[in-house]
Amino acid sequence: MQSLMKTFTLSLMFAGLTACGGGGGGGSSKPDSNPIPSSAKSSEASSSAPASSTPSSSAPASSTPASSMAPSSSSASSLAEGSEMTQAATNVNGYAIAKIDNCGVNVSAANKTFAIFADYDGGVQNQSLSSLNFSGWNHSTNENASLPVWKLLGHAGVTYDFSTSAKVNASCNNIDTLNMVMLKKIADWTHQHSNGFERNILSYGYKFSDIENLTVDIKINSAKTSIPSVASLKTTYASVASSSNIDDLEDGKVNIGIVIYDGKSSSTWMAKKIIQLDQTLLADQWVRVVIPMKDMKHCLDENYFCADKSFSELGSKTIAGIQFVAETKTGLVLRNAIDKTWTDNVPETFKETDLSFKKIEFQLK
Repeated sequence: MQSLMKTFTLSLMFAGLTACGGGGGGGSSKPDSNPIPSSAKSSEASSSAPASSTPSSSAPASSTPASSMAPSSSSASSLAEGSEMTQAATNVNGYAIAKIDNCGVNVSAANKTFAIFADYDGGVQNQSLSSLNFSGWNHSTNENASLPVWKLLGHAGVTYDFSTSAKVNASCNNIDTLNMVMLKKIADWTHQHSNGFERNILSYGYKFSDIENLTVDIKINSAKTSIPSVASLKTTYASVASSSNIDDLEDGKVNIGIVIYDGKSSSTWMAKKIIQLDQTLLADQWVRVVIPMKDMKHCLDENYFCADKSFSELGSKTIAGIQFVAETKTGLVLRNAIDKTWTDNVPETFKETDLSFKKIEFQLK
């Protein structure tokens, strides 16, 4: 129980911004293409605690930064035998993916990193996420629970809840992980991000320009993951959409949308990225995803449209929080392509992705 891996978890959006589809975001009159609508107050994040508590994992240590891609096993002779390390990384669309060996073994906090959630050797287990200013939402069990669309889900609504406590994970040396079965609608934009989680880190005062990389250690759990194939979507929507509409929207893989934001209510500066993991190759395996801040999409969101901006324009802004949601390949839904012919009779389809996060951290410059 004491050999807990340092795991950094994703920072969450602060109360006052709307997590996609919540509290009026992404309603029937406007596409919610950004996870954080700029003009609506977030009902999902309303339970966020003040951002005064420091994660137990954020203290610096002298070990190699866990946010960096560790050397492959052939070059890791300096590491203790059996310690956690990553295999050779694959670079994909502005980020790197590497499988993790010896998950959670002999890892401690590193210099020049900020842990948003983490569990190291000797750390506290089953730690409180709410005390770290995390929050989440689940439309299938909130005020929208009576809507017929939720009957299409594969499990009871509570399955998709955000838990306020981390859980010990036997698949990674009994470290704490943040676990959630995440939902994304494929057809309609109303409540398209049907659940998700976020964290407020405004009080720490980090600027976008302070961040070198965002690192996320993640596992796709196959048990409750259900991703419709492209072929099945083409059959389902044959009467309302072209084959090319489906190809443009989806690859039939796990997609995770990440938004780091500055938190203004009328206009929001964002660094965004949608990462894609192939569940047929990576299910039930721990992987590390490293995203350079400079390679994220930098934009200013106003009225559901995020206008491209340069990193230099974004860099001086203070980071308020970070948010995670399930996504399609593009972050859009079918209605974005066929809105002129859209009717409420178009059937809905969900992507259901069972995820465990063991580390979400910033590697600082």
